Amino acid sequence: MATTLRFSDPPVSYNFMVSLAPATTTSPISMGAVASLGFDAAFTQISGLGVELSVNPVKSGGYNNQVYHLPSGVNRGALTLKRGLASFASPLLRWCLDMASGSKTIEPKTIIVILMNKNPNFPPVMTWMLYNAIPVKWEIDELDAKKSDIVIESIQIVFSNMDVVGT
Repeated sequence: MATTLRFSDPPVSYNFMVSLAPATTTSPISMGAVASLGFDAAFTQISGLGVELSVNPVKSGGYNNQVYHLPSGVNRGALTLKRGLASFASPLLRWCLDMASGSKTIEPKTIIVILMNKNPNFPPVMTWMLYNAIPVKWEIDELDAKKSDIVIESIQIVFSNMDVVGT
């Protein structure tokens, strides 16, 4: 009797959540602990989750057709979050505006991004923990009396390290 492997469907990109944790969070935490932090207003788009290894090409001595690539470090891009303009009750918006005002000291946080399964009965597909995150840019789209679009805010965040946890 032949055994058939059943592969799960690829994850969907529209079902995700974002949460702020204290900067003292230094390792992946359980879903129960994440749920106790609460989630911020729904985001329509997240980009910038990733890393890139920098390399220095070095030509092999005497062999013109060989090039070695020596690792020189890891680059992390900026995380960009987009959503409809949130109210002042949003912890993420308050954190960004506090940093931008210059009246408070910079308070790094841990950002938790969770990619949920399309079936709510299944555990999350993947979790990203972004450590020592600080907001570096907050802006809203242009205001235009000729359009009836929703006002979209963009928040750009840089971070020093990232853990990725999958199921």
